[in-house]
Amino acid sequence: MSTSTVFVYTINQPGAPGRWSRYVFPFHVDDFTQLNDYLYIRSGDAIIRMDPAAKVDCEGSAFAGYPPTPFDGVVWWPWLDMGSPGVDKQLIGTDITGTGTPTIDIGYDQSNEAAFTVPFDVPPDSLPGQLIPLEAMAPSFSVRITYKGGTIGQKWKLQATNLYWQTMRKTAG
Repeated sequence: MSTSTVFVYTINQPGAPGRWSRYVFPFHVDDFTQLNDYLYIRSGDAIIRMDPAAKVDCEGSAFAGYPPTPFDGVVWWPWLDMGSPGVDKQLIGTDITGTGTPTIDIGYDQSNEAAFTVPFDVPPDSLPGQLIPLEAMAPSFSVRITYKGGTIGQKWKLQATNLYWQTMRKTAG
């Protein structure tokens, strides 16, 4: 079984920067087209209509021979320097608002893409003012929130996450 990785650039507001999304399909993608508000994908002789309500890949008659496949939802911000490039920052914690069952891990060395904290479970909504303690020290951080797709039927939505940090810049005095 072959896979295809597709990058999509979405512009939500005119004049504002867009956002990149990465999708990994568990099948080969030959072509795309859009009709009304639906995306259609051609894979060999199969025509697949993307369903925004779907909770698994490869569900339905177009996927004969492919089992329904749960997929992870990953939201990943690469290397946030908080407006002070090169200056060490101490990450104190985070909070999160959403639905589903997320894990979070923090990247702390942008020269090593594998240098992340161990992913750990966090509540889907940490309530206002309820800081999730998470300490790290680095000039920039990468935040990765993952919603596991192992439970068929689990829907998720990330509304917001905040990082609480302080700069370690030495000041004259």
